[in-house]
Amino acid sequence: MKKIYMLGCFAAFIALNMSCSAALQRRYDQRHGVSTSSTEPSSRSTDSRERETGPETYRKDYDRIADNTGGRNADALPAETGPDYNHKLLQQYAEMDKLGEVVLYELDILETKYNAILAEYRTAKSSARQNMTMDLDKLSDDQLVLYKAYANIYRNGKSNWPVVKREVENTLRSVRKVTEK
Repeated sequence: MKKIYMLGCFAAFIALNMSCSAALQRRYDQRHGVSTSSTEPSSRSTDSRERETGPETYRKDYDRIADNTGGRNADALPAETGPDYNHKLLQQYAEMDKLGEVVLYELDILETKYNAILAEYRTAKSSARQNMTMDLDKLSDDQLVLYKAYANIYRNGKSNWPVVKREVENTLRSVRKVTEK
């Protein structure tokens, strides 16, 4: 009886494993543009895919990738490869690091101003505290904006560096104008 129970549990485990792996494979295929198809040519409709029989082979779904107009596909390889491309990529990373250091420098300046105003706030009279509160709030907001800009450099910089660079530089200009006043 114990052997039959163990055999049943083992069969259930195998069936569950096969079911889960098939679902995971379908999800992976959908995300990465890989489709299953037979060796016979067929139309791109879902109904014809369901009717296909025979051995399944995997192939890249280039129609799905080509229709992706939401930007550059992360799975697509760059058109340029080789030493020249690698050199350009290294230069881009160096620019990203330089701009990141500028953002960190501005954050340090804002933190110094924040600490100075906070020290004054502790000893200020109640009439001056309202203005200091507004200044502290503005500095906190600017710090948050700069933190987001810094994260944007490294999150989106590789895929769309010119746009990210322009956005971060504009953010730096706007923060500098406000803090200089």
